[in-house]
Amino acid sequence: MPRAASAPAPVVGAARSSDPAARDRDRRPGPTAPETADAPVAPVAPVARRDRTEVEFLRDMRLMVPVHGISPDQIPDTYWARRDGGRIHHAVDIMAARGTPIVATTDGVVLRVGQNKTGGVVAYTTDSERRFVYYYAHLERLHERMREGLPIAQGEVLGYVGTTGNAPPNAPHLHFQVMRMPDDDHYWEGMPVDVRPYLVKKGRIR
Repeated sequence: MPRAASAPAPVVGAARSSDPAARDRDRRPGPTAPETADAPVAPVAPVARRDRTEVEFLRDMRLMVPVHGISPDQIPDTYWARRDGGRIHHAVDIMAARGTPIVATTDGVVLRVGQNKTGGVVAYTTDSERRFVYYYAHLERLHERMREGLPIAQGEVLGYVGTTGNAPPNAPHLHFQVMRMPDDDHYWEGMPVDVRPYLVKKGRIR
């Protein structure tokens, strides 16, 4: 997708360290590179519009809480929480009963579905302008129609809350992270963004 030459406008989130080791230490282990050698990138028609800043774009998206029945005010602030090894969470954990539907936070397309050691059953999606990546982890299972390249609508069921990966077995939840889409399209390596201010709709199945 086309990329503006200038750096994007700032948005609430974490700055990326220039030291690769420090960057890896600070990243939540969920959105690591997929376990296949070359991660597939689903085709998305590029959209040229770049007149909105990142903040404006996220506000205009009117993101939905990605768990059915959960309101924005029910999401704890875990973005800066410390994790094992001193890592920063850089994501939100949305607690819900096992099997609760996980829904798409916005219209877009599925980039990848699969499994990794830390995230368990996971899904990566992007919006129609391919500006951000939306990462869903610890799913019990995916919806049967989920596949790479599938167009999705806000509120569409992607999967179900679980505890796969490194989630505590007695604490089912969705690990949800939003990242900027990198220029090289290595979507699993994008810089995280604190999404809580932009989740404005209660999770609801479409």
